[in-house]
Amino acid sequence: MKLELTKKQTLVYTLISVLATGSYLLFGHYISTFLDALIIEHTTSNTIFYMALAFILFMTFDFFYKNYTGRVSTNVVSNYGQMIIDDIHVRSAQESERTMNRLFVHLDKYRPYLTQFVPTIINTVVKVVMIIAVLIYVDWIAALILIISAPFIPLFYILVGLRTQDEAKKKADEFDEMGTLFLNLIRGKKTIHYTESEQAVEKALDKSNVQFLKTTMEILKYAFQSTMMLEFITILGIGLVALEVGLRIIIFKDISFYTAFYVLFLSPLFYSGLKVMGTEFHNGKTALAHKEKLEEYISVSNKEYREKGDTLALNDVTLTVPRVILDNESIKFPKTGLVAITGQSGVGKSTLLRALLGLHRPDEGTITVPSYNMDYISDTLYLSDTTIYEFLGCGEEETIKSVLRDLGLFFSIYNLENGIHTYIKNNNIPLSGGEIVRLKLARVIIRRPDVILMDEPTEFLDSRTEALVLEKLYELKKECLIVAVVHRRQLLSYSDVHYEYKNNEIRRVR
Repeated sequence: MKLELTKKQTLVYTLISVLATGSYLLFGHYISTFLDALIIEHTTSNTIFYMALAFILFMTFDFFYKNYTGRVSTNVVSNYGQMIIDDIHVRSAQESERTMNRLFVHLDKYRPYLTQFVPTIINTVVKVVMIIAVLIYVDWIAALILIISAPFIPLFYILVGLRTQDEAKKKADEFDEMGTLFLNLIRGKKTIHYTESEQAVEKALDKSNVQFLKTTMEILKYAFQSTMMLEFITILGIGLVALEVGLRIIIFKDISFYTAFYVLFLSPLFYSGLKVMGTEFHNGKTALAHKEKLEEYISVSNKEYREKGDTLALNDVTLTVPRVILDNESIKFPKTGLVAITGQSGVGKSTLLRALLGLHRPDEGTITVPSYNMDYISDTLYLSDTTIYEFLGCGEEETIKSVLRDLGLFFSIYNLENGIHTYIKNNNIPLSGGEIVRLKLARVIIRRPDVILMDEPTEFLDSRTEALVLEKLYELKKECLIVAVVHRRQLLSYSDVHYEYKNNEIRRVR
């Protein structure tokens, strides 16, 4: 997945940069004119008003630029975060806990690429081009000095930035390892206490921490070296321009005070732009290392391992996650109806559902699906950060109301302060476990997928609510395929096909 600016956003970035830089060039022109009249001609000038106006315009456009780029980057990062949440939504609670923390740290580290690096690159390119164009007209020799010295700054930073990206990626890998180690140790703190292995744990944490610090210091070393070289090139360039202007105004006397001051006014702006771009290039390459980690996750989680076929089927599938879950199994599911899968806890029933959903790649064999329009109701009560309306698929509100009434959720939802537009934040929703299960079922009924995968769909339900849900499932199975992991006998009695999962084998019972 690529997170790049659209053509419209790039055009707006460029346009605002042109307006801001143009205003600043006018400000420099008017202040040079004012000082030339005051110092050389000993007269006052009426350019103060225009000078102030140009400066106000520059500040205004600069504010709009920062505000617009900030909003664009926030939207992109938010959308990326929602993709991660939606994907983790269908994973096990343990995997969600491991990956959520790690991925959002990478997402936060990637944010500067959008908020600083991209806007700075566009703004600097516009600024450099416009300054060179003006100086060619005002003092072509000074422009030539800037053109000759300018490439050394980005060239140097490109070389340093490429090395920084490699080190930053290494740092990101070490951070993942350290975070996973720490999380695992927190989970196993009771075991650590009972086995009296605190010293071994401290040693493992210290080793991971020291390695992470070494990599961090290596990156800071590159940053310090590049900053030192950058300052040297900048001072040298400005010094050469000042020497050229001084010789021409004092010895050769072929330029005016206005020209000399305007050139000296624009030269630091030219180099400061390149310097900021160089710094942001370093930060940008560091951020890209974290983006690569995010893309690795997204590319794996979004990669389609299934094939299109007439029906949902396993074809000689062997699956290891991480132990053997399926061993050369073949199953052909019916096109409609309710298929129940039973078995002891921990044998791999939920993993099988996630494989059918495309979240696990078979080691051998293939999985075929009649349609990629599938939905999954997990056995957890986790809901992604969104509104209830968005969670239900943003359909017609009257249809949503009808489904909620049928499932006995209408008053529970609409008695909330914002009704179906209530925002679910950090899974904080004032609904019971049974109501959340019914809310997930409502989403399925509204979306009408071709295949529904359900993990313990009647868990957390009392007998009355269970009967209500079973009635809805009985209606749904007439027009789509439902594959459900089942523990309760009541749901099993509604099934058309029953498979039992035992010893890495799936045996059809009826």
